Amino acid sequence: MELIESIIKSILLGLIPETLFFTFFLIYTKNIKEKKLKLFILIIISYILCMFIQRYKIIYYVLLIILIYIILKILYKEKTQIIDVFVIATMYLYLTITSIICFSFVKEDFSNYYILAIINRLLLLIPFIFKNKFKLIYKKYCSLWNRNDNIDRPIKSITLRNISLILLSLLIFIVNILCFYINEIIQ
Repeated sequence: MELIESIIKSILLGLIPETLFFTFFLIYTKNIKEKKLKLFILIIISYILCMFIQRYKIIYYVLLIILIYIILKILYKEKTQIIDVFVIATMYLYLTITSIICFSFVKEDFSNYYILAIINRLLLLIPFIFKNKFKLIYKKYCSLWNRNDNIDRPIKSITLRNISLILLSLLIFIVNILCFYINEIIQ
């Protein structure tokens, strides 16, 4: 009975809010008009597949980024670019930051865990206040990413690409440290 209760809480506080967050973030950022339900369902399936690998391991988070990118590539073929990996990583970065903030307030006896988990999920809604800006930022990022030496730009595409790769590597590093920290707390 306790296992079933734990699974239900995991689905309600983990799987559904996070996949909705990923789906809506991608829809608003990439201005997706079609196949939204397929996107949501495939993200749920990839999320579940990654959970079978092993939670709280870095491979779980990296694989989920790759799977979401592959889903985008399958559903939206030419509309999908390599920079979408960085968009997905941005979603993870926000998710990681909100989780760190909320998890830092958990008491040793975990008495306030579910309250903070609900607050954490409510914090996922904050970026959508600026949802109209997502598409504009994405288009600007795309224009700066794509190389064209004839146009004078505020930042060179190679600089933006390097910064993006460094930030992605930093995110993976931080998530890796957090995975070790979470494993220590759980055990």
